[in-house]
Amino acid sequence: MACRLARSSRGLGYGALNLEKNNPPVFTGGGRINRIRPSVAGSLFIIPLAVLAVFFLLPVLSIFKNIGAADFLKTLQNSYYQSVIGFTFLQAAVSTVSAVLIGLPGAWIMSHLDFKGKRFINSLTTVPFVLPSVLVVLGFVLCFGNSGIINSLIMKIASLDKPPLKILYSFKAIIMAHTFYNFPVSLRLVSSAWKQSGRSRIEAAEILGAGRIRIFFTITLPALLPSIIASASLVFIFCFMSFAIILVLGGGPAFTTIEVEIYRLARITLDIEAAASLALTGALLTGLLTYIYIKLQKRATVAAGADSPLSERKFTRMSVQERVFIIVYLVVVIVLIIGPLAAVVFRSFQGRAGWRGDIVFTLKSYRTVFSSGSLFKSVGNSILFATGAMLISVPAGLIAAYATARGLIRFSGAAETLFMLPMGVSSIVLGLGYYSMLSLISVNLSNRGILIVLAHSVIAMPFAVRTLTTGIRGISKSLLEASGTLGAGFVRTFIRIELPLLKGSLISAAAFAFCISAGEINAALILSDGASPTMPIAVYRLISSYKFFGACAMGSILMLICGIAFYLIDRYGGSEVF
Repeated sequence: MACRLARSSRGLGYGALNLEKNNPPVFTGGGRINRIRPSVAGSLFIIPLAVLAVFFLLPVLSIFKNIGAADFLKTLQNSYYQSVIGFTFLQAAVSTVSAVLIGLPGAWIMSHLDFKGKRFINSLTTVPFVLPSVLVVLGFVLCFGNSGIINSLIMKIASLDKPPLKILYSFKAIIMAHTFYNFPVSLRLVSSAWKQSGRSRIEAAEILGAGRIRIFFTITLPALLPSIIASASLVFIFCFMSFAIILVLGGGPAFTTIEVEIYRLARITLDIEAAASLALTGALLTGLLTYIYIKLQKRATVAAGADSPLSERKFTRMSVQERVFIIVYLVVVIVLIIGPLAAVVFRSFQGRAGWRGDIVFTLKSYRTVFSSGSLFKSVGNSILFATGAMLISVPAGLIAAYATARGLIRFSGAAETLFMLPMGVSSIVLGLGYYSMLSLISVNLSNRGILIVLAHSVIAMPFAVRTLTTGIRGISKSLLEASGTLGAGFVRTFIRIELPLLKGSLISAAAFAFCISAGEINAALILSDGASPTMPIAVYRLISSYKFFGACAMGSILMLICGIAFYLIDRYGGSEVF
């Protein structure tokens, strides 16, 4: 049966199982299962460890091996690169503050209120996790461009000749896109912690005469602070490593970030040393932030299980002002998330006809996609690569998650952090690492699709490991104790008890891995050649050549593929990822 992912710590205290054939498992209750044939457990753990080492650590380290201290310092002392690093920090910090501030009211609404459509809103906040960044770019161009929906409406209503809002290719466009893309991260993480923050201490404070403001600042806020900082750290990492949004919406050197500059140095100017130096700088910074996030998220998870959950208030029992605010906020959230995507789908059914170039409804763009060999091949490649990445990352992630969550290996906390490293290292760096590895072993691949699959598998692994780890920890230890009491061994307990309960987590991990691969553009842009284009690359190239109708058709197909995965996550998968 399916098991919804829980953000409590109830499943953290597993005891030790004895796999001796004639003895039932014995639980000793120390958080580690000590007697499960450690040699077997260690052998299984070698599989995900080898995947991570060969497909991630070696390529990344191969990039950094030739960087001398002098070259590294020279790059950092360059005034242009300093400005790039400074702007990367600035846009990530502003985007993070904006995303967290917009996400906090939604976190309160989702954790405190009970209303119709709540499940739909909660499901809607999963969209950014499965939405390729290239679609965010396309949606923003259609909504906020000079000929976009908003400008067109204002010009029509006010009878203007020129677009009043010039947002694209500016700092504002970058912040707005990052905010839209990432505020649901803050909303989900903080709402989960807020709902589990507990009511007994709040009730005690109310009995003692404390007011709502004092309770918030002395009880609620300290309890939420780890989850707020954790969500901010995660959003900062996403914004710091943003590539497609900056590449298209930035519009020039003034808005260049580390990721964009690495791509420019590696693919255009072929300055691998400078690209590697910048990549090392970014990797150190994001690696530190990833470590901070994991530590804070663990603290937030433990704190969440310390008390009974809050009871939800009925929406109808609130004041008129509160209800108006909530309705306005939810409408804005729905419009922000659905609006750009709806614009992409709507524009995909349009085209220009006749010598005047009038816009008409047509299926021409879809016919072009399915009739063009290169465009149609990109659809097949994306599905094939995503399936391959899923088949590698999910089984490896399951073994890694089980070993670390059950404490089957020493230093399980450090191992869990190790498997989160791909989230904190640029996928552009990973792509460059594959090139470096191939040059070291003198291999020339005629088709680089296998490299894209391998790169995507390690990029998706942190999502798979985190999702499955949360699912494993959410299984009540009483079930394992009952199985052991009845004489079942480790293997039988896992197959008959744990695996069915992990069904939802496995589906969720597989769907996320598939979507991450299908929508990934950074590594694919580095590794792809004429023989292995992907859908995000096709969308980017169509946007770059101003073929927006074709880009919308390809984007809609990509959205449909991710939408199927989104449905599986919502219907069968877990409710939490990080």
